[in-house]
Amino acid sequence: MRALPEQPNVSLRATGDGQQQEVVLAFPYDGHLVAAVRTLPGRRFDWDRREWSAPADGWVAAKLNEILARRPELTRTAEFDSWLAATERRWIGHVRTTRHDGRGWFALDTLSGTPPESLRRSALEDRGRWLVPFTAEAAQALLELRDAKFSIGARRCLESVEHGESPPAARLVLTRSVSGERLVLESFWDPEIQPAFEQLPGATRNELKLDPWIIDQLDAFLALHEVAVAPLAAEALAQLAAQHRAAQRAVAASRATSGEPISEVAARLGGELAPFQWAAVRYALQARRTFLADEQGLGKTVEALATLEAAQAFPAVVVCPASMKLTWERESRRWLPHRSVAVLNGRGASVEAADITILNYELAQAHREALARRRPLALIADESHYCKNPQAKRTQAVRRLAEAVPSTGLRLALTGTPVMNHADELIPQLRLLGRLTDFGSGASFSRQFEGELSEERLHWHLRRHCFVRRLKSEVLPQLPAKRQVVVPVALSNEPEYRLAENDVIEWLRTQPLDLRELDAKIAAALRAERLAQLTALQRLAARGKLHAALTWIHDFLASGEPLVVFARHVEIQTAVLERFPHALHLLGEDTIAAREAAIAAFQDPGGPPLIVCATRVAAQGITLTRASNVCFLELEWTPAIHDQAEDRCHRIGQRDAVSAWYLLAAETIDETMARLIQRKREVVDAITDGRELPDGGLIDGVVRELREGRPFRHLRAVAGDRDADSVLAGGAQQRWRRRGAEDRER
Repeated sequence: MRALPEQPNVSLRATGDGQQQEVVLAFPYDGHLVAAVRTLPGRRFDWDRREWSAPADGWVAAKLNEILARRPELTRTAEFDSWLAATERRWIGHVRTTRHDGRGWFALDTLSGTPPESLRRSALEDRGRWLVPFTAEAAQALLELRDAKFSIGARRCLESVEHGESPPAARLVLTRSVSGERLVLESFWDPEIQPAFEQLPGATRNELKLDPWIIDQLDAFLALHEVAVAPLAAEALAQLAAQHRAAQRAVAASRATSGEPISEVAARLGGELAPFQWAAVRYALQARRTFLADEQGLGKTVEALATLEAAQAFPAVVVCPASMKLTWERESRRWLPHRSVAVLNGRGASVEAADITILNYELAQAHREALARRRPLALIADESHYCKNPQAKRTQAVRRLAEAVPSTGLRLALTGTPVMNHADELIPQLRLLGRLTDFGSGASFSRQFEGELSEERLHWHLRRHCFVRRLKSEVLPQLPAKRQVVVPVALSNEPEYRLAENDVIEWLRTQPLDLRELDAKIAAALRAERLAQLTALQRLAARGKLHAALTWIHDFLASGEPLVVFARHVEIQTAVLERFPHALHLLGEDTIAAREAAIAAFQDPGGPPLIVCATRVAAQGITLTRASNVCFLELEWTPAIHDQAEDRCHRIGQRDAVSAWYLLAAETIDETMARLIQRKREVVDAITDGRELPDGGLIDGVVRELREGRPFRHLRAVAGDRDADSVLAGGAQQRWRRRGAEDRER
């Protein structure tokens, strides 16, 4: 080390404004010394003068003492030595706050020196730190410390003491910004309060969105931790409490299982509604724009027709899947025999004047303007999840048609499964109802419902505004339970399947697991190819289990019980019909009239005992209650479709316990899908029925497990054994290990 000639290495000088002093360090380059100087608070380097400088305060002095002790060869001016000696007599450190013996204290963490006597007189020593009480004298002494660094909590406590107040453990305040109003927790001295606050659903660090759903939990938190509430925050809490009370009444109405008939309406109906159906009618009349989301099989069609009649909301437009137009026509004529009904078939059909006009989604765009000109007073969107894609033409057409309904009219969205995959599917449906503004905007919807218990919170808000839903177990306790049973079957094409499975796995491993890492167009193409590859693998498994499945169906029919069989691919549907040529069928190629005839024939007690259905054709809008057994030969990617298909039998009119038999190929993609479908079902149920459970993408989940070589394999193949059963991975309904003796005797 060589000192610069005629210039000390360390000195003091006035800053540019002459109001303060700074420490100056000048020395030839030394890497170790530079590293040490960089630890000085507020240091900077002047490239023109080739020197370091730092504020002349106690914190810099404490660090310089350490440096000079290690580097005594550095020269110093007398002025600097005098200043350094003076700082050594002052206390330097952090002033924080803490909880001790059940109350708050200032906590002094010393860097150097000793606190003044005015502080030590009332202080406690606790594990190397000084604890000072919240008194006016202590606050004044702390403010006189030149080199104390105060934490935010300490400054808040000082301010409270200066105003003659006792510092609270924490305080809740209201803040406003471009993102809206939020409740903010200001911590004073209790370190346990903020972690507890962050456990509140929807809390992010020390902030919480204003939401009446949280008011009960927030009140409990405030009472438990004795948190002070600022005036503006108190007003916000009072408003939230009032909103919560009002919302609870609406939520209770959305859950009502009994309602009084409307006598003048009941007299005009062609049948008698159950008490729970009248409750739904009364809710819809009050809400005007709402979901009728009762569980499948509880008569949403009848509820909607009765609501139209009660509101005198005619002309009315019913938009539904093509397969359900005849059902709507039949039910309309039965329940409202005094109303005229028109069914639109084809884009070129003329729109006739009628009280109720029925059309399928595919025709909405073609007839939207003509229907709007008739100034409808009501719009019913049956199976409204058909409008889950905001970019789809049918969604846009139905939304524009809904806008033709006046604000006092009715907009009813009928669906037992408003969410098929994820919560964002509600956005287009809420927009169709004119209810999206109740939830903010489409852009803020996802942000609004994120974090802990987000599904339960969303469910509560749906019920608060526009969502009536009851389960069969709540309104039809006499309806026997539904159970899901897995029948593991062996593959007849094992070598072919394993070869294909290995090829798919190797192909998947050549790609990133998360396609979001790629260009959007490339990712979309790969995502479509993934689905195609997995579907091909699923079809190969279905082909391999076909022999065992046909044997199972044959053995089952020998019991004399009717059976509904669902299959996804045409190849499988055809194979079943070739094996059982006298079976009825509901397939994509069938006309609507043929489907109606097949349903009627199957419901006839003397009709054929077997009906083969394409899952996506027959999973909704029909009744097959003659059978209490449903068989699935293939799995769909969406769990709601399985639930809907099961409920063709499990609905009003069913007298026996319904069993849903899932014939899964052991040790194949079937097993992986079964578990992941159930995980996905739990998320959907969380939003629809208000239960909080984790989410997971189904296709991505299958890809992940195949790539990692850990497909879900625990089933033992027992082809042809009708009584072999296994729990359908985490099934939503009650399961049984064996069919009861009464089932076998029936």
